[in-house]
Amino acid sequence: MDDEPDWVRELQKQITDREDPWVILEGRQAVEAAVAGWWDLAGILAGENCDWEPPVWSGLELHRRPIAELDRLVGPENHEGVLGLTKLPDETADVAGLMKEMDEDALVVVCPRLHSEEQVGSILKNAAALGAQAVIFGREGVSPFERGAVRASAGAVFRLPVRVADGGQILRCLKTAGFTMIGGAAGEGSVSLESLEIEPGRLAIVLGAEVEGLGRFWNLACDSLAHVPVETGSAVLDPAATSAVFMWELARRRKEQAESDG
Repeated sequence: MDDEPDWVRELQKQITDREDPWVILEGRQAVEAAVAGWWDLAGILAGENCDWEPPVWSGLELHRRPIAELDRLVGPENHEGVLGLTKLPDETADVAGLMKEMDEDALVVVCPRLHSEEQVGSILKNAAALGAQAVIFGREGVSPFERGAVRASAGAVFRLPVRVADGGQILRCLKTAGFTMIGGAAGEGSVSLESLEIEPGRLAIVLGAEVEGLGRFWNLACDSLAHVPVETGSAVLDPAATSAVFMWELARRRKEQAESDG
């Protein structure tokens, strides 16, 4: 349509082939999380009979469309009557600046090259639930801002500091900021998570790819390697499950240390 707003045209384009700095918001949870996180929204589409409204304080208005049009754009199972388009914050690539803001006992999750959008989103959701202060992704892997990752994160991608950079930059920033890096990996040199010794200070959990694992570069870069023991014959845990176990166990250990020191 000739009077189509520019952002609606951009939304349609990005649904087909997303590119930075654009992020698609599918469903009320994603839109509400982006609004609450003060992300810069270009606009919101809503079905004609949708009863959802944005918060009054946001100043956002809905652009009403037939629900069939939203179904056509992203599928009826994804939109819940609401679609939005937003832009990445300017600081998305600023790993060094984020490191300077970290607490002395900060816990971050690092994913250098994951390939599954669902795994990426699940890790973000775990990180938000289990107390990580940030999640950092490598450019070598899938973007945490792809539609599948955003959906799987259940809004966590808008609540946590998320950064994306190349692996070398990530490593330099972590080292400069004094993080102890714990790699999630089985095999030679790896100890069971329950026997891993941790020191006070900043910790980074580094998760390998779904099939390839950490790879030589990150195996050598990490200060220690640990794995989650599984029953004999069981499959190795996927990165998302590994992230949840590592974060829970490290938080439990730190709580115990704090109680014994107090």
